[in-house]
Amino acid sequence: MSEKPTVLFVDDEPDVLRGMKLTLRKQYRVMTAESGLEGLELLGCADNAAIEVVVSDMRMPHMDGATFLSEVRRRHPHLPRILLTGQADMESAIAAVNDAKIFRFLTKPCPPEVLQETIDDAVEQARLRGVEQRLLDETLSAAVAVMTDVLGLVSAGAYSRTMRITELVGGLAAELDTEADWELLLAARLSQIGCVVISDDATPGELDGRHARVASELVATIPRLEQVADIVSHQLDPAPVAGSDPSSPADPSTKAELLRVAVGFDRLVAAGSTRKEAIQQLAAAPEPPARVMLDALSRVRPDREAMVEIETTVAQLAAGMQLTEDVVAGHGVKLAGAGVVLTSALIGRFRTFASSHGIAEPITVLAPASTVRELSTR
Repeated sequence: MSEKPTVLFVDDEPDVLRGMKLTLRKQYRVMTAESGLEGLELLGCADNAAIEVVVSDMRMPHMDGATFLSEVRRRHPHLPRILLTGQADMESAIAAVNDAKIFRFLTKPCPPEVLQETIDDAVEQARLRGVEQRLLDETLSAAVAVMTDVLGLVSAGAYSRTMRITELVGGLAAELDTEADWELLLAARLSQIGCVVISDDATPGELDGRHARVASELVATIPRLEQVADIVSHQLDPAPVAGSDPSSPADPSTKAELLRVAVGFDRLVAAGSTRKEAIQQLAAAPEPPARVMLDALSRVRPDREAMVEIETTVAQLAAGMQLTEDVVAGHGVKLAGAGVVLTSALIGRFRTFASSHGIAEPITVLAPASTVRELSTR
């Protein structure tokens, strides 16, 4: 291994911890904590993200090893957990295997070579699991990117809504002092995928529950995305999602409510309301979102680079530009409407039409200032 694995040992006896450091310092970077609470604090510190294995003694005051490792499992499910226990604690150790899903438990006294071998096995399992997770994440990200690009071809308006809603969801989560996790962001990215069954010319008022149901059904067919599908299904609910609690932003019901509020706000703004008016309309609904949600929404601002309106050609279009007028093919067919954010796939479609039927030029777009500067140097 190029770097020493980092292992956290938790025991209420300082002498034991010192002995662990002396015995294992050549093989591992050893961190120690004298209580379960201190161990959880160390694990929660961003600087300690490199911890790969947690080893805990069973008998500790206030919080025993089984309870501590159960909490580690809840907060950091990816970390392998090892329990050191005496013969008298065997029944508790067996319970810990079930409740904390520990990697292994070892009886004391434990020979150093056995402990080292067990830690090595746990480190290897953690790293293999990490490689597998990264592969799954990359595969899923690529699949979602393809799906949204296809959505951009079928319904450019829906693609633009997707980008706006995703940005809103991220901003709302940040204002509620949490991080938009992968489930919430994925739900936002896939929230409009059901619009493949609705005309691109549909107004926000025409986007009824059909596309939400279709989107939820499509996402539910993907393994491990059942929760994401449920979040997507609530996006057009007329009332706050049952069980949502802004003080618990990681709760699935709250994630669904975050998406619902973002979608509702975007629909109102797209219909012509100002940001302030849209929030007032949400607040005036028969069953409005929680006040803390609306307050958070009022603080969210688009995090975009300054945009400049320019006239350009099909050949110079770039992903990220936003149309300010319809794009029409030479034979009169509307290819995309004003407000659409361009994707690589959509630009490819324009170029195909330009070579076969022609496209009316110049095309007026909002472009990031950096892109305008780059075009001016060509």
